[in-house]
Amino acid sequence: MSDRSVISFLDFHLDLDRRELNRGDRAISLEPKVFDLIAWLAAHPGKIVSRDELIEHVWGGRIVSDSAISSAVNAARSALGDSGTEQRLIKTVPRRGFRFDDKAILDRDVSLTVSRDKPSVAVLPFDNISGDLEQTYFSDGITDDIITELSRYDELLVIARHSSFAFRGSSLSADHIARELAVDYLVEGSIRRSGERFRVTARLIDPTAGVELWAERYDRDIQDIFEVQDEITSVIVNTLVGAIVRQQHSRSLAKSEDVFNAYDHYLRAVELNYQMVPSKTRAARDEAKKALECDEGFARAHALLAWTHISEASNAWTDDIREALNKAKSAGLAGVAANNNEPFAHAVLGWVYMWSDKAFERGLEEQRRAIETNPGNAQFRSMYAFSLTYAGSSSEALVALDQAMHLNPFYPELFHVFYGRALFNLRRYEEAMPRLERIRTSQPFHANALAHAAACYAACGRLDEARDTVEEVRSASPGYTLAHARDYVAYADQNEHEHYLYHLAAAGLR
Repeated sequence: MSDRSVISFLDFHLDLDRRELNRGDRAISLEPKVFDLIAWLAAHPGKIVSRDELIEHVWGGRIVSDSAISSAVNAARSALGDSGTEQRLIKTVPRRGFRFDDKAILDRDVSLTVSRDKPSVAVLPFDNISGDLEQTYFSDGITDDIITELSRYDELLVIARHSSFAFRGSSLSADHIARELAVDYLVEGSIRRSGERFRVTARLIDPTAGVELWAERYDRDIQDIFEVQDEITSVIVNTLVGAIVRQQHSRSLAKSEDVFNAYDHYLRAVELNYQMVPSKTRAARDEAKKALECDEGFARAHALLAWTHISEASNAWTDDIREALNKAKSAGLAGVAANNNEPFAHAVLGWVYMWSDKAFERGLEEQRRAIETNPGNAQFRSMYAFSLTYAGSSSEALVALDQAMHLNPFYPELFHVFYGRALFNLRRYEEAMPRLERIRTSQPFHANALAHAAACYAACGRLDEARDTVEEVRSASPGYTLAHARDYVAYADQNEHEHYLYHLAAAGLR
């Protein structure tokens, strides 16, 4: 045995540190969860492993369906040259679980712990404080919906319902419950009915620090109770995810670099990427690459890498725009190849197709796939809305943006960029102007957004401000010229593109 943790069986070698499965000299490509499944079963040969154990140790307690587990087992068998009929390595034990053949093991000296880099959260049953026991079904329904929707977010590990509901009415401290469930965060809340109104209160707690990170309440009419259940759930979930990610980013900043994991690097990359500054975008790319060095199968890191190249190309922050677009496409495709079920990878690939190939419908299809995977996710809805402004559907984009902003009250500055762009495309210049001109101070290096602001000033007849903004475009990116806007800026509608170019020229861009 080497110093690394390796399990050998038949002619296979499973390297747990490198996360590689080799058969002889040939490497076998595996999705991350399939690798974790094989690793857990092979590390416990001869033991019957239940589906609940797989959910706990392979999926980190996150809710998954029986079909998802069966699909992963089938993929594992296929990778090992096994089958559901033959079952020479992974055997199904009816009504009990799965067992890895202990006779096949040749060498094993490991202590396996499946990595849980991502933040974990448990949603405790919301309290019914109405004094009406019949309302418990509604409080449980809200809790169930939050758990279900949170579990769609791949950046979180969400504890299954049966585990968190075991603490209904518990007098244990938040810290004690969190340790019992092995989670980083707890969500709790309450529901109160008063006359013809009801109030839902939700809280996010960091049990280790003993602090409340976020709290909000929602008041609605009782006759709307079922209609607004989905709305309340969606707003709570999107706000929770944002708060957890912000907290995790703060924690990553406090860490020593030598204990960083792939998710830490990814969080840093996300924060840097949103700032729309050339140096920050390059730093985001470096962080994404570091994430991939930790986990080459991290689909979100591949996708974020693609996004940095799109930002570079769209703002002309590089001398070779085509090379940047090619790199974006390569990274975007790698993200989907790493995990075809990762919605963020499909959402970013949608942008790649639009900017790289001017394939707008193909891009929208990728965006729709992301939304179908996680329909309540405000980020994917907003990315789709952004895409609609490229694809000649600005009226639809405004509706989608309003929905996304409602679901995520803490939306980033980019929303104003695309809201303003949609209004500009619709010739609603006076409405667009307040959205676009704020970019001059909030994102002074965002050349593409500044150029749209300049064009909008010109369309409003405010030529002095248009010329001043063009100078800001040149300062932000000397490469952002009228020729760049003509050759590369993504517009599916030729009339909209000519409209943009006309006003850019009127603003003084050459």
